[in-house]
Amino acid sequence: MSHMVPFSVGVLLAAVTAAQTPVLRKGVSVQMPITTNAAPMPDADLAGSLVVAVTFRGTVFVEVTTMTPAQLSGKVKEHLTGHPGKRVYLKGDARTPYATVLEVLHALRTAGVNAPILLTAQNDSTNATYVPPMGLEVVLPLPASDAAQPVTLKVGKGQASDAELKQHARRGRPLALQADGTVPFGDVVHAIDVCRAEGAKVFLPSPPK
Repeated sequence: MSHMVPFSVGVLLAAVTAAQTPVLRKGVSVQMPITTNAAPMPDADLAGSLVVAVTFRGTVFVEVTTMTPAQLSGKVKEHLTGHPGKRVYLKGDARTPYATVLEVLHALRTAGVNAPILLTAQNDSTNATYVPPMGLEVVLPLPASDAAQPVTLKVGKGQASDAELKQHARRGRPLALQADGTVPFGDVVHAIDVCRAEGAKVFLPSPPK
C-alpha cells in the first residue's frame, strides 16, 4: 500500500512566489522619485528590457556600463533594431539636475524613442517580497499639428502649483512641461505624476534656447 507524502502549504506558496518573482537583473541603484499615480511596469524586470539609469552625479548607465549620451543613442538604436515599439525605461535619481536627464532624453529621442517610461518608487507598506517596477509614460516630440499643440507650463520652484497643474490637466488638452535645468529631476516627475493622475498626456520638450 502506497503512502501519500504530505506536502507543506508553505513550500507550495514559496514555490509559487519564486515562479512569479523575476530574477534580479544587474543594474545601478538610484534614489528614484516617489509617485502615487504610476502604473505597473513588470516588463522592466524582464531579461532583454532596456533600462537606462542616471545617477545623482549625472553618470549614465545601461545596466552596469557607463555611457555618454552619444554612445547611449547608438546603443539604444542597436537594441531596438528589429523591435519597433519596444519600450525603453529611464531610472533617474530624484536629486540629479533636470538638465542632465534632458541630455539622456534627447539621446533617446535621437535613437527613435518617442515615449520612454520614467521608473519611479512608491510608498509601499505591504512588505511584499517582490514589488513590480512602476512608471509614468511621457512623450518627447511635440505634435506637428497646431490643433494638437499642448498647453505649456513651467514647473519647479515658484512655477505652476499642483492646483494649477490639476486645473489644466482636467481640461483634456495635452500638457508640455518645461523646467529650468537646475531643478531636481524629482520635482519634474512630481509634476508629471500630478498631471497623469488627471489623465493628461504629458510632453517633455527641449528647453527654449
